[in-house]
Amino acid sequence: MKLTYLLWAALLALAALAGLGAAWWGRARFVRGRRALLAVAAFLLVGGAGGYLAHGPVAELLAASRLAAASARADDFFRTDGLLRALSQAEPERADALRARLAQALAAAPEAEAQAVEQRLRAEALVDALAAALARLPNASDEAAARLAQALLNALSTLHGTDSLLCLGLLHPASATGNALTQNALDRLEGSVRKDLESALALTLASSVIHPRAAPLPAKADAALSDMFAENLPEFQTRYGNPKQVGALFTALAEPEQARNIAPETLCAFAQDLLQGLLRMPPTERGPGLRRLLGAG
Repeated sequence: MKLTYLLWAALLALAALAGLGAAWWGRARFVRGRRALLAVAAFLLVGGAGGYLAHGPVAELLAASRLAAASARADDFFRTDGLLRALSQAEPERADALRARLAQALAAAPEAEAQAVEQRLRAEALVDALAAALARLPNASDEAAARLAQALLNALSTLHGTDSLLCLGLLHPASATGNALTQNALDRLEGSVRKDLESALALTLASSVIHPRAAPLPAKADAALSDMFAENLPEFQTRYGNPKQVGALFTALAEPEQARNIAPETLCAFAQDLLQGLLRMPPTERGPGLRRLLGAG
């Protein structure tokens, strides 16, 4: 938009200068009196028409061309990035909305800022990918469930050492009030911890679409989870109190509203202990147990 105004102003200024120059030059030759004024008016008219074209049809063509180029770049970004590609496969409507936002932002941003725009959008997409992966986990592979559990455990350990409140962002990414908390939590992750989480999310999303599995049978998975919980209960009681208090922590992991009643550092520590217990389950029970428990959140 600024460019079209500058073009318009430049054309008007050029027309005015050309008209004045012609009038001055013709003062002693061809153009005299009213003819000088007519020459200035003619040049201004031509300049005004050119400015209108630059501001109107030409500007629209330029904007359409810029948006088309931005859309092509956004499509390429979603096609080549593993996490975004998996999100597009599993949640096409959500991915399409993100892609459209990226195209609009790229079209409006200077070329030098395009990469920064892409990274900001990807950071937002990671929030959607986390929520979508947990929702689709029951139909993902057992390998994806194990990798996601380990990645979440590493991420929670990192956040627990800096700001335990951010752990709630990872535990409840789909919460209506937790989006900003989830974004802040993910932004805090760096290096291999972030990379491993992104890879686990991509695998979870992709496996839930390419080779979807039936959700674990509740009775069988819950029985295995009960055995795991009973095995770890003495340790949980030593750290977190009586069975009722431990049960409240377990409930808070599944219900965001209940999490508000628990100290963040306590809930974050319990989540890590519970994930470790889940990962120690027998191989035949670990996958279904993880998909059943984590997917419920």
